[in-house]
Amino acid sequence: MYLCKVTGTVVATQKHERLRRSKLLLVRRLALDGTLLPNAAEEIALDPQCDAGVGDVVLTAKQGTVVQQLMDADLGPDDPRTPANVIIIAVVDDVAMTE
Repeated sequence: MYLCKVTGTVVATQKHERLRRSKLLLVRRLALDGTLLPNAAEEIALDPQCDAGVGDVVLTAKQGTVVQQLMDADLGPDDPRTPANVIIIAVVDDVAMTE
């Protein structure tokens, strides 16, 4: 899992059927102190239910198996799978670290 900042939105009028009820957002990884990682690329993340917006800090999972566990649990073996590998799983309110 990674802390990320939502940096933008992706508008797609035509989407794969498994993406139709989810937002597509641009995210960029953060260091634990909340600063953007300088060499981190923007990624497109699927937001199925957290309702994150630009400027939010979010927790993402970046594995196809996590996406499939969360998005495809109700599917049968022959149904199409969700074509995504980054998913937003929480909007983060605060991060506290002790040294």
